[in-house]
Order: sequence, then C-alpha cells, then structure tokens
Amino acid sequence: MRRSRGFVGVLFDWDGVLLDSLGASFRVYNRILGRLGSEALTQDEFMRFQSPNWYEFYAKLGIPENLWKTVDGEWVRLYKEEKTGLHHDALPCLMRLRASGFKLALVSNGSKARVETELARFKLVPVFQSVTCGEKKEELKPSPVMLERTVRRLGLRASDVVYVGDAPADVQAAMNAGVVSVAIAREPIIEGRLRAENPDYVFGGLKEMADFLIEAK
Repeated sequence: MRRSRGFVGVLFDWDGVLLDSLGASFRVYNRILGRLGSEALTQDEFMRFQSPNWYEFYAKLGIPENLWKTVDGEWVRLYKEEKTGLHHDALPCLMRLRASGFKLALVSNGSKARVETELARFKLVPVFQSVTCGEKKEELKPSPVMLERTVRRLGLRASDVVYVGDAPADVQAAMNAGVVSVAIAREPIIEGRLRAENPDYVFGGLKEMADFLIEAK
C-alpha cells in the first residue's frame, strides 16, 4: 500500500471495470474456439485465463500465432452481435469522482474504434479528459506505455494517479508505470489472481473505491 491521501487523477480500464462486457467476450471466444475445433471454455476457466492483452490469452488457449490476426477479425465481427451495458456502479462512481474534482481518464487495450463507439453510446465522451486505446501490440498492458502517456497528458505526477483495473495485467501495468494500482475484484474467482500481484488497493466494486478516494482526497 503506497499512500492513502492526495490522489488527483483516476485512470480507468474499460472492459470489466466500467463496461460489463466479460460475458459477451466469453460467448464470443467460445464461438471462435468452436470454429477452430477446440474445446469450449467453462466460465471459471475463462475468468482464470482472460487477460486485457488478448495475445497472451490466445497463447494460453493454444491458438497458433499464425491464426491470431484471423481470430482478431472474427472477434470484432462476432462482438458486434453482442449487447453490453455499463456496470450498475460505473456511472454513479464517475459522476461522484468528477464532482469531487478528480481528473478522469480511460486507458484500455481495446481498439479505439470499438471503445470510442461504446463511450458515445453511453454518452461518456465528455466525462474523460483523455482516452488512450491499444493500437500497437507492443504497447498493450502490462506495458506501462499507455499509462505513462496518459499521466503526461493530464499534467500529473505518477504518484498522484491511481489506475483502476480488474486483471493482473492491469496491476502490472500500473506498477510498471509507477502509478498506484487499484484492483476491482467483482468475482471471488478473480480476487486471488489480483491479490497475487500485490496491488496497492483491492475493492469489491466501484462504490467502495469511490468512497475511499473521496474521503482520502
């Protein structure tokens, strides 16, 4: 645990933290695995293996690297058929933090086209002062590059910023970038994976996290 007071900026991951999209991803990946002739994942297996760095996920699933681009395209196509929504605590958390004077930004491994379309659908574009998406394989989390770039854009010090994620790669990226790591463990099955990365803080949801940040400000 690094510090408990004085945070200024809050950077959020998108999928799983604000957007309730893991169920959609689970269904899409199983459709892809079926087309590849591979055994479907159970929900527990998906939660244990899934990563915001989908290339790491492909490797864990045993998908040959020469098929990764094909899988990328198929995922985008099939995901468009899914319906997703915000987590119930996402919008209240964002509004409370914004009203309390925090600088808010989004840092996601998701493609810019997809994430920006979803932000527009939920009317969240004005909420964030910066949106950074994963467009280059080498910059995907757990690389710190996108987080470092966002901290510079906001004109803040890394030690004044928290990054809120829900996967081990999010915690690793935060640590690599020198920002404070906040893990959201909505499901017990993922909590152990998150705690194994020694994040600075772990919360069961965004309301609990917002309460803490606002009280500590």
